[in-house]
Amino acid sequence: MKKLVLTLPFLFLANLALASGFGLYEFSARGNAMGGAVLAGDAEPASLALNPALITELPGKQIQTGITVVTATGGVQYASYSGESKRQWWPLPNLYYTQQINDRWWWGLGAMTRFGLSNDYKDPSWMIPNTGSNPGASLKHVGVTTFSVQPTVAFKATDRLSVSLGAEVQYLNFTEKIRFGNNATLSDMADLNLDGDSYALSGMLALFYNANEKVNFGASFRMRNDHSVKGPNKYDYVHPAAASNFVAGGDFWGDITFPAQLAIGVSYRPIEKLLIEANWTNVFWSCFRAVNINFDHNPGYGTTPGLMGTELNNAKHYQDAYRIGVGAEYTLSDTVKLRGSFIFDKSPLNDEFMDVMLPVDDRYIIGTGAGFKLSENVILDISYSFLYATSLDGVGIKEDTSTHVISQIPVHYKSATSHLMGLSIRYKF
Repeated sequence: MKKLVLTLPFLFLANLALASGFGLYEFSARGNAMGGAVLAGDAEPASLALNPALITELPGKQIQTGITVVTATGGVQYASYSGESKRQWWPLPNLYYTQQINDRWWWGLGAMTRFGLSNDYKDPSWMIPNTGSNPGASLKHVGVTTFSVQPTVAFKATDRLSVSLGAEVQYLNFTEKIRFGNNATLSDMADLNLDGDSYALSGMLALFYNANEKVNFGASFRMRNDHSVKGPNKYDYVHPAAASNFVAGGDFWGDITFPAQLAIGVSYRPIEKLLIEANWTNVFWSCFRAVNINFDHNPGYGTTPGLMGTELNNAKHYQDAYRIGVGAEYTLSDTVKLRGSFIFDKSPLNDEFMDVMLPVDDRYIIGTGAGFKLSENVILDISYSFLYATSLDGVGIKEDTSTHVISQIPVHYKSATSHLMGLSIRYKF
């Protein structure tokens, strides 16, 4: 039996939780165009996602739905191996409903995606050695999908101060595919597939304060989401020549935490037609120290422990990250509003513990958009944002799974770009 010397702790679930670097803030087309700076200005049903205390500014019953479509490219250099991501398209739908109960109380229900990532490499064997007789491992695909449902109540404590409290039920699905092989013999020995899911419950508290006719303040705090992911691991494909070497079946499980978030915003209206808003969001990623994955048996190469074993411990040592957004909205006419924004989104990645799941560092985002009042009851919003992610150099951790000797591997994230297109429609009953 040949020995397997792999970087599996580096591969498996290494970047499942990427809330700040890959947290999703695309909750409405207006919010996209304003750079997420919508905590303290004009309200919409989508305010449920960032500052639900704002729904006390919405009369009667209102409903809003929309979608943001995201496409991106990127690449990574890991030691002597170079990987390029496929261009993909990801839809991010949302739905919100708000209702005024009386002069003091409101309630609402929102459904949105707050975390997610997906990456497919063009060459599924890009990390497999071209020489030597030992099999290697290569990341083919990783995907994280979350969907949150958030019931909320909001209370107008005074004519100027509103508070809200919400609960969040979040569903998480994780998928990952690893190619095992050796380009000198069989480049496609086997494809291992992990597919697990989890539910988590958390909460949210938010405030809105109307200081005067020109200045408003908003703030919100989201609790962390603690997930226990579990699912089957199986081989989708095994080459006939290697059929006796790979063990099928079994489950994997592990604990994943999406961190708490604190957001603060201020809006200023210098003239009646112009609204300017800025916000700051802190994501408490320093709680994310490692990812520990367990298997109920070793889904390894043959019967020899050493491919993965029954436990993987992957240090991450994330750092607290922040996001700064500035947006402006100008009322061109009674039926048209124009918007623009700029965002800096700091990555939580530690350059001493880099990996290949989704190679993106700090992000700069420029957004634009418009709102159209189609009738007294219907408002249509559109948005477009361009994202540029900087390159990053650092090291990744490699462990020889037979000797457990740890070494550092040079890693380079290439600069990346993304395009985001949003559409929302809102109806007032």
